[in-house]
Amino acid sequence: MDESHDIEHASAECFFQHQYFRDIIISEREDANISVYNTYKNKIDDLNKYDAFLWTGGLGSIYETNSHNKNQIEICEKILKLDKPLWGSCWGLQVIAYCYGDVIKKSKKPEFGYSEKIEIIKNHKTYKHKMNYFTAPGHHYDHLETINSEFEIISQNNFSIQSISHKSKNIFCTQYHPELPYNFIGSLMKYWKKNYLKIMNELNFNNLLDKLEVLEKEDKYNRKLEIKNWLRDLN
Repeated sequence: MDESHDIEHASAECFFQHQYFRDIIISEREDANISVYNTYKNKIDDLNKYDAFLWTGGLGSIYETNSHNKNQIEICEKILKLDKPLWGSCWGLQVIAYCYGDVIKKSKKPEFGYSEKIEIIKNHKTYKHKMNYFTAPGHHYDHLETINSEFEIISQNNFSIQSISHKSKNIFCTQYHPELPYNFIGSLMKYWKKNYLKIMNELNFNNLLDKLEVLEKEDKYNRKLEIKNWLRDLN
């Protein structure tokens, strides 16, 4: 996230997204020592001292030219050179794929609140015990259009590629957000309600928020499972 996005989260009285990553990591690895890196305010320290990296979401578009994207790309390239386990969610996927030369483009139709009918098209240990078709938290205007690098598609739906895995390295990325509660996304949408009412009417907007509450409460698709599997597999 850049500084303006962090300010917006604070104004919406929402946790920063990395807090949800932290909670899941601690639930699986109690002895984990976690550092949060913000490219707009932290200096790059000795990245090699870390065992693994997790990259959360953001509100930008990686194909735009600005200082935030430049910083994100630079730190990603440094991490990739370390050849250590790396997880990316949403923006994380887009930065990582971009650094590998893949193409990110603006979607003709965005996904709001959740990504549905995601199909696992290739067996992968990260999806152990996951339903072959599932719904997950997702909210994005851009998508990964082409894979011309060292990745393979693991899951997808009619909207976009939903997860990718490096063919030889421990890099796994999702376009959706297994780490984020559905109703966390709903809270942000309520904060930016006026923007969504330009796209949908108020009834549909409220129905969407209600659906996000139900999805989180029921947890029918075991929302956190794949990221927990990934963390458990780390040495």
